[in-house]
Amino acid sequence: MAIAVFATCVLCLGVHRCLGMRRPTAVAAGLSVVFLLVMTAMGAVGAVPWNARQMMVMYSFTWVGFTIGAIPSGRLLRDHLRSGGEHPAPQDGGRVVPVRHVVFMCVTVSAMLLPAFVLAT
Repeated sequence: MAIAVFATCVLCLGVHRCLGMRRPTAVAAGLSVVFLLVMTAMGAVGAVPWNARQMMVMYSFTWVGFTIGAIPSGRLLRDHLRSGGEHPAPQDGGRVVPVRHVVFMCVTVSAMLLPAFVLAT
């Protein structure tokens, strides 16, 4: 359970550090708790091939990987939220989020899921 609390705190601190607003931080904390409850419930009832403890490990490592992966996009997210949620004009050849940010996010989440899978099995 401590690892899940740590991952949720890392996520909330990352969101608050990147965005500097309370509402997105509170939404991230709420969604994080909901995801944790759903994932552990799925593990407890046998809907997935892992038990509740293994799902908690996967949850924790995924959130830490997601937080690290979102660091490069922090400024873009902050500007988007401060502009009232309006869609910004595309940059860099028609893309709002640069491809390198998306690739970095995918790589960090995947890299964190590998040790999570090893620890969970």
